[in-house]
Amino acid sequence: MARKRPDVMKTLADARPPELDPDHLAGSERARHDLIAILAGPPEPRTASRSARPFTWRWALPVAATAAAAGVLVATLPEGGSGTRDARGSRATAGPTTDGPRHTPESGRLALLNVAARVDRTADEGTYWQTTTRSSWIGVASASESTFAVVSSETSRWSFGVRPGTRSLWISGIDATTEPRTERDTARWRAAGSPKDLTLAAPGSGGKLGLRLETGERKRPTVDRINGGDKIAALGARNVSYAELRKLPGDSAKLREVLADLYEEDRGGEISGRTEWMWRQAANLIGLPVRPEVRAAAYRVIADLPGIRSLGEVTDPLGRKGVGFALPATGRPDYGTARSELIVDPATGALLSDQEVLTKPNAKAAEAGLTAGTVVNYTATVNSEWTDRQLKTPE
Repeated sequence: MARKRPDVMKTLADARPPELDPDHLAGSERARHDLIAILAGPPEPRTASRSARPFTWRWALPVAATAAAAGVLVATLPEGGSGTRDARGSRATAGPTTDGPRHTPESGRLALLNVAARVDRTADEGTYWQTTTRSSWIGVASASESTFAVVSSETSRWSFGVRPGTRSLWISGIDATTEPRTERDTARWRAAGSPKDLTLAAPGSGGKLGLRLETGERKRPTVDRINGGDKIAALGARNVSYAELRKLPGDSAKLREVLADLYEEDRGGEISGRTEWMWRQAANLIGLPVRPEVRAAAYRVIADLPGIRSLGEVTDPLGRKGVGFALPATGRPDYGTARSELIVDPATGALLSDQEVLTKPNAKAAEAGLTAGTVVNYTATVNSEWTDRQLKTPE
């Protein structure tokens, strides 16, 4: 009688140490570090000097008509930071600091595809999709022949009502402050007569906007309704309903086609350039109440954009470790040149921060003390979840 041959693969699996079990590695701390190591490649030759790593901000997407009505709020406090930075836009202290060979467009694409594969696929749904963000923005002001920088920071809460009869709300200005960025800026502001009303460069447009300094004070939060009928968000130049968001394709090629059509409709808008437009729209989709497959597809769309680079392991403005990705730097009329970045949790696919970093300040930004590596704005996602309870609005 022939003996049964042993199952070699089972024997090897039984002998495998528990810490090498793939089921234990998925989404683990080790998996995160393995990804970082793969991206890092061989050690990079040391150089005598290195420039700080610069980032991208992201506009929130309320219904377009409401955004226009709340234009001062939207323009005053845009969203959008990598490396370790605080609300005042300090320089990066984590992540790679050169554009060396270890962080190539191909490594960025592969890392983003890895992130897309790890997006939480749990089929969850509720009455409200709610998101809390912390954002900060640096502006350059001039008064009485003195130039200085101010920083505006706030927490915002979004509640997208997706059931018939529900409302969608945006509570902005929570713990909001606007004040000189540094002691040097405070001294310059005082030397100019401590003006409360300033004219600043409008972020992203090269225009001007008015801003009132609230030094040492906190403004009262503002509650805005951000839905019009069944429309709960803006996608490109369109207002869209929850049903329309849920119908977006989970296939990256088809989603890219949808966004390409929307880009053609949105020509002449505030964002110039197809790559930057696609980046921002895809990044915003990740934070909206779309299906998990659409979030994964959005990451794949970003991965296929030209020039995407991996930054390796970085720390977001709230101190959370993640993997950074960046577009090539482009001109920003307000600051000089800057680069858009995303920071992502590679274990879960969660978007941690969307931010913009200065790579080369123009003369006015330099006069205000801004240097390469300064985060000029960021939006860090604190929490996103489904719930059956509406936000409690402040009195």
